[in-house]
Amino acid sequence: MKKFFAAVLCIAVAAIAGYGIKYALTPVNTQKTEYTTHETAVSCRGYIVLDEWLMISRSAGTFYHSAREGSRVAKDGVIGELFFGDVSDDRLRDLTSIDDRLKNVSDSVGADTELDSSDVENNIYRRENDIIEASADNNILKISDFKRDINSLRTSNRLASDGEREELLAERDEILGGIGVSKEQITSQMSGVLTLYTDGFEDLLRLSDMANYTVDYLDTLPENAETQKISSRVDVGDPVCKVVNNHLFYVMMAVPTDQTEGCAVGDSVKLRFNNMAGETRSGIINSVSDDQGGRTLIVVQCPEYLENAFSYRIADVDLIFASYTGYKIPVQAIRTEENGKQKVIGIKNNVERDCYFDLVYTYADGGYAIVRSSEDSQYKLSDMDKIVVGER
Repeated sequence: MKKFFAAVLCIAVAAIAGYGIKYALTPVNTQKTEYTTHETAVSCRGYIVLDEWLMISRSAGTFYHSAREGSRVAKDGVIGELFFGDVSDDRLRDLTSIDDRLKNVSDSVGADTELDSSDVENNIYRRENDIIEASADNNILKISDFKRDINSLRTSNRLASDGEREELLAERDEILGGIGVSKEQITSQMSGVLTLYTDGFEDLLRLSDMANYTVDYLDTLPENAETQKISSRVDVGDPVCKVVNNHLFYVMMAVPTDQTEGCAVGDSVKLRFNNMAGETRSGIINSVSDDQGGRTLIVVQCPEYLENAFSYRIADVDLIFASYTGYKIPVQAIRTEENGKQKVIGIKNNVERDCYFDLVYTYADGGYAIVRSSEDSQYKLSDMDKIVVGER
């Protein structure tokens, strides 16, 4: 009987020891380390206000744009001609062909790489090979001669391009003379990107009137933009073309007032455009209105290029006031030492380590904090598999 009790006692001791070891290696509660970003943000509808110039025709006629859709134009730069009468499609196509060829010649001369003559190109190629061979022989005189030949060939090519340009200009003048109606040259009143489309918001969202807009006014705006291509045939009052500053735009948003606490003019924010593939742009709060029936009108200035700003006037926007990136730690996992330093207990290969951290953000409602490992901490959270939550 004594042997039996001795055996039972040994089994009990072994079980307790085994449980103790397992308990030590596997804490009461653990969780994997999680690197995350917490945002203080609000989702809302945004209206994009562009710095734009819309030209309206003062007479009936036909508009021909020598500058192309999407091209950048300078202030006072030529966009095209407005003919005070009807011009056939064939004539417009002829002008387009000539202007395209003129652009190619200009690009060729400017780049100094596109050669009009295959003979010239082949000769330059041969001279370049000659230079390589002369370099191998260390023949400096021949290298100098070959370089002089290349410069001469390129000069002759530019002269040929100049001659072609003169011919094209003469051909263009002939086409214009054959049209037989008076015309007005159209120049841009601002620098920016040319577009031949309107969206119906040009008169509804004016940069010059932005200070007068209210939350209620935003509620009256259309649900969608109506994009239309500008016709080459115009009447008095019709749009002719539009130029948009592609490096500056504004976003107006009606935000619940209770979510704007601490929001002030001059604050840096970010805007995420969810209907533009999540494109994100930095901005500066330009204005914050007083409370208007529980909502506040916020205007954000964005001095960054956004191509889709030309295609969208209404955006599904996340207005991000602040973002905090680090490891997401439950408040129950935070331990404070007598010296005030804070740490979590990390686990790597079943070994516990003290990981000291700097607090980035505390989300009291969610019961967690965002932290980053302290620079002087021997063990980093990034090296841990999991952390201990709560007490043993």
